[in-house]
Amino acid sequence: MAAFAAFAVVVSVAEAAEAKRSFEAVPKQALVELKATVGKPFSSGLVFVDGKFIPPPYKVERFGTAFRINGQQVTRQVIPWDEFLKTQHGVRIEQTEIAPSAPSESAAPEPVVEESEPVDDISDDFDDLFDDNPKPKKKTPARAAAKKSAPRPSAPTVATKVVFEGDFKPNMKTRSMVGKLNKMRTNLEVALRNGRAYFFGTRYSTVTADRAPADMFLEAVPQAMRENSNYEDFASAVRTKGIVFLPESVLRDLFRNRLDYIKLQERARAVKEERAWEKKLNNSIR
Repeated sequence: MAAFAAFAVVVSVAEAAEAKRSFEAVPKQALVELKATVGKPFSSGLVFVDGKFIPPPYKVERFGTAFRINGQQVTRQVIPWDEFLKTQHGVRIEQTEIAPSAPSESAAPEPVVEESEPVDDISDDFDDLFDDNPKPKKKTPARAAAKKSAPRPSAPTVATKVVFEGDFKPNMKTRSMVGKLNKMRTNLEVALRNGRAYFFGTRYSTVTADRAPADMFLEAVPQAMRENSNYEDFASAVRTKGIVFLPESVLRDLFRNRLDYIKLQERARAVKEERAWEKKLNNSIR
């Protein structure tokens, strides 16, 4: 019992650290002007956010300029609100030059060289410069001699800010962008309804898997989560079972949330029951 209590403390600390990670917030004005589009609930597919399993039923929503599932944001802004503002009359683009910070002493400095006569052949071996007994060669123009190392100054960066102080007015361009967002939301919902698995992350690109790999995931990963308390063992068990479509960053998130194996096993049983019921229904119709 004491061992389990200690494990629970470790998990709670990890979960607290995970809670700090989040997607870029959708601007309030984008929510006011673009509102939201919500789909009907359904129970197929699998959804993970930073390795945390989100159980069905799912409701896929366009939330202003981003997407949410069951009220939880799962993407950054798909089309940034600034792109909508750029279509408005009276908008202005402000650019601010940010001075580079002083180069770090620990950074490897770029060599500063003293120019000499032009060198015709730059493919000569540089080892000859440090050879104690160089082989006699024909006289060639002098090479550029190394002088002393000095850090190369960094170029300033330019920060761009879109400023709009008037009333937002929808137009053909903004309606077109909203149409694209709504189509993408529909495509996401359809893919989940067809049994796909989606692994959303705040630190990596979304990973998707179709129905067959999603079924394979349910067969292999919950068991690996339950049986392995070490990440290397967990990853090895998952790869051995054929789960090769998930990058290491996703596997590490799944491992951090390995207590979700209980909910995943319940989901696996529910899927088997649903498939058996569908098969029975299809046979009765025939």
